[in-house]
Amino acid sequence: MKIFFLSNQNSCRSQMAEAILRSFDKDLEIYSAGIEPSDHVSPIAIEVMAEIGITLKPQPPQHYSLYDKMEFDYLITVGDGTVEELKIPPIKFKRKMHLGFHNPYSKSKNKEEIRQNCREIRDEILTEMDYFYNRMLKPRKEKTL
Repeated sequence: MKIFFLSNQNSCRSQMAEAILRSFDKDLEIYSAGIEPSDHVSPIAIEVMAEIGITLKPQPPQHYSLYDKMEFDYLITVGDGTVEELKIPPIKFKRKMHLGFHNPYSKSKNKEEIRQNCREIRDEILTEMDYFYNRMLKPRKEKTL
C-alpha cells in the first residue's frame, strides 16, 4: 500500500501525518512532499511529536516532482482550505482524501502559541490517521492476506 501526503511546504503537517501513520504500520510505503517545499522541517513539529513518543526525523522537505513517476493508492492532501481550493499537481493516485488542518504558524504571536497550535494539530492528525488506518487500510490489508 503506497500513501502520499501532499502539503504546500512539507515542513510540519504532512511530516507529522507521515510519521504518525508509519508508527501504526512499518510495512506501509509512505511518502510526503510539498508543492513549494520549505528548506527544513519545523523544529517545533519535531518537539511535539517527541512528546508522544514518535520520532520525526529532520529529513529535508521534498518536492512532489520526485514522485511523479510513482502511482499511489492514496493521495492525502493536508493543509488549509478546501480540496477545491488546492491546486493538485500531476500525481498518479487511485483515491484522494483531503484533511483540512490549519497552519499552526499562521496568526500565532509567539513560539509558545505555535507550540500549542502544533500540539492541537498533532492530536487532530493522530485521530484522523487512527481512523484512516483502522477503518480503511487495515481491513483492506487483511483481505489481501
